[in-house]
This record gives sequence, C-alpha cells and structure tokens, in this order.
Amino acid sequence: MNKFIKISAISFSSVICLAALIIIGCSKDRIEQLTAYSPVNTYLDTKKQQEQEFIIDSSGSGPIVGNQGTQIWIGKQCLQFPNGDSVSWPFTVKLVELYTPKDMIYYQQPTVASVGILKTDGEIRLRAFKNGTELMLKPDPCLAAIAMPNPAPQAGMRVFYGFGTAPSDDWTDDPVAFGITTSLSPNFITTASSYTASIARLGWINCGQNAGTTPTSTLTFTSQTDDLTNVGIFIYFTATKTVMQTYNMSSKAIPNGSSVRIVAIGIDAGGNLFSWDQTKTVSSNEAIDITMAATTDAALTALLDGL
Repeated sequence: MNKFIKISAISFSSVICLAALIIIGCSKDRIEQLTAYSPVNTYLDTKKQQEQEFIIDSSGSGPIVGNQGTQIWIGKQCLQFPNGDSVSWPFTVKLVELYTPKDMIYYQQPTVASVGILKTDGEIRLRAFKNGTELMLKPDPCLAAIAMPNPAPQAGMRVFYGFGTAPSDDWTDDPVAFGITTSLSPNFITTASSYTASIARLGWINCGQNAGTTPTSTLTFTSQTDDLTNVGIFIYFTATKTVMQTYNMSSKAIPNGSSVRIVAIGIDAGGNLFSWDQTKTVSSNEAIDITMAATTDAALTALLDGL
C-alpha cells in the first residue's frame, strides 16, 4: 500500500512538471511569434523635412524665405559664439519647417509641453553656424524676427521654445527656463496671412497655445500579435492640431473629451511597412489593443495627409 502511494505521488508530480513545461513552451512560442519591427526611425527619417541652408555673406534688408514660406530676419550684429565672440560674414542659417501633423510625425517633434498639450499652428527649427560652430543670439535688446505663414491666423498664440532636438515633447513660453532675461513680447502678432514674432533664442520655435484641461486620462497600448517596442505610436488631436508621441506604450495626460486619431507605424527588417489607426473620443483611462497590418508608403502618406 505504501509502495503504491509513493509511485502514484511520483507519477502525479511528473504530470505536474510536464504540464508546466507545456505551458512554458506554449508561452515561449507565443512570444517568439509576435511580429518584430526595426526602429521606426528607419522609415520616418527618410520622410522628414530636410534642413534648409542659407549662406549669409553681406548685410541686407531680408528676409530669408524658407521653402514653405517662413520668413526670417537675422543679422550678424546680434549673433555671437558661445564664448561671446562676435561673428563675421559669411555665416550659415539653417531652417526646418513643420506645418502639418504629417511632418511633425515624420520628424517626431510632438507639440506637448510640461503644462499639457499645445494647440499649434506650426513649428520651425532655426539655427545659425559659423565654421561649424553653432551660434547664439546676443542678450536683449538683440533678437531675431520670424513670420510663420498661415491663411487664417488665430489670436492668443504664443512663442514656445523647445528644449532639445527631436524627438522632444517639452516646450515653454518662458525664456527664463533657458537663463534668458528679455523684454520681448511672448505673443505672436497676426497679419492677414502669417504669425510674426521677435524671438530671444534660436532652436525649436512653436506657434502655440496651452490647450491642456482637467480632468485627464491616459491611454496604454498592447498587442496580441505584434512586438510594439520599435513601433511609433502617435496621437493626433483634431481640434487643436496637437501631435503626441507615446513612449513605453503609454500616452501622456489627455484632456477628457478629446477627439483623437491614433496612428501606429512599423517597418520590418525587410523594409515592409505596417500600420494601424483608430479614431476615438477619450473619456477615461483605457488599454488599447493594436493589430498591425501591411500597408504601402502611398497609403500611409494618404492617411497622414488626412489628419
């Protein structure tokens, strides 16, 4: 009797171990079967707006005009090297123009600040160089002037400065955050076809307005079919033209009641494109399951053009 119990116990234990191995094996197989993607930059960097260069070799009334209509007035008398030395001709001005949600997504330059989402009518990156060294604006009263094109400019838009290179989703309308004291107005002035402003700092400039409200919710993203590690997930706010990029499968705070279009973009090791999109109104914290599907460059471009 005792011998029978011992053998039965061993057999039962073996069954448990076998079942555990099967479960582990199945789980491992499922993880291995998730579709993997290359870093999304592999695709987005081929589509983003290229930086334009202008060689300034003499004085003039200006302006410098970008491909999409941005106008810039900047003179060597208001530029300096980081050590404070003055600048002589020639020097180079570099410009990136992002006026559509598609271009903001391609450049991975969201319009979200520490205070919340920003209503936006465009972003530019304005820099100046001399012999490969990036230049700075001299302190107040020096400045650079810009005009950002818009067929129907809105009142109340302010000059927001970006903290870093893309991808970056932190902006401020307070130059003191960069150690800059200035008497320049932080507001854009509207004309019939543009926003104009004087800026106290070169770098990323956003024509924006704080659009964050409370209460807010957060979206998280999962998938039963795809490894989302390298997938780019973007949230576009239709009412405010805001672009949010998610990091670590989770969004930042989204004001409740926001109508958004969520777009996920992936590219595999063979260069094949995949995407997923969904339109929804955010009203509470929610986990969203993504299933990527094969697409084409033309189809994805049309999707982003339609935002």
